[in-house]
Amino acid sequence: MHCFLSYNKADKEVARSIGAHMSLTGIDFWFDQWEIQAGDSIPGKLSEGLEAFDAFVLLWSADANRSNWVRQELHTAIIRAVKDGSAKIIPCLLDETPLPPLICDRRGIDFSDVHQGIEDLLGDLTGSRTRRQRLLAIQAALQEMDVSWITHPALPPMVCCPTCGETDTLIGWEQTDREGDDVYAGMRCTNCGWSDGGEI
Repeated sequence: MHCFLSYNKADKEVARSIGAHMSLTGIDFWFDQWEIQAGDSIPGKLSEGLEAFDAFVLLWSADANRSNWVRQELHTAIIRAVKDGSAKIIPCLLDETPLPPLICDRRGIDFSDVHQGIEDLLGDLTGSRTRRQRLLAIQAALQEMDVSWITHPALPPMVCCPTCGETDTLIGWEQTDREGDDVYAGMRCTNCGWSDGGEI
């Protein structure tokens, strides 16, 4: 299944989180922040993304309702849905803004709790209704990815600096308190200065 992620820039943090979770479950999707590079034609790249999706994931909010870009993308999805039924439109409801009349009959996914909304969306897209099934899908996707994992006893596994995204700039640190009873350790990024850790 190939998905197109439609959203307003005010909702980009939710969109980015959805995109990351889709990647982790192996879902093929189009997300403008990762598809449109410097020098690319924005309308051209959007057209490419809108030509080949099976599911149109619409992040719907008051900001999306006011967005001409989102409305144009939705218009394209509605035309495909009406013309040949090939487009599934999935509204993700970020607030109480009513859906447009042409899609108000669609069951939306409640994103008032973003974490649960993402779980529900991934369940619908993958057919994996249980947490175990989704974890197995994530494990399979991770095994296929070309990434190296950095592990540390005080932090979750990491593939890059969570602030700047660099992969070769993370170094470990360790510190003992004054009494010498507790040892703290973590990682820091030599590129941007990010640091985190805890007691080990």
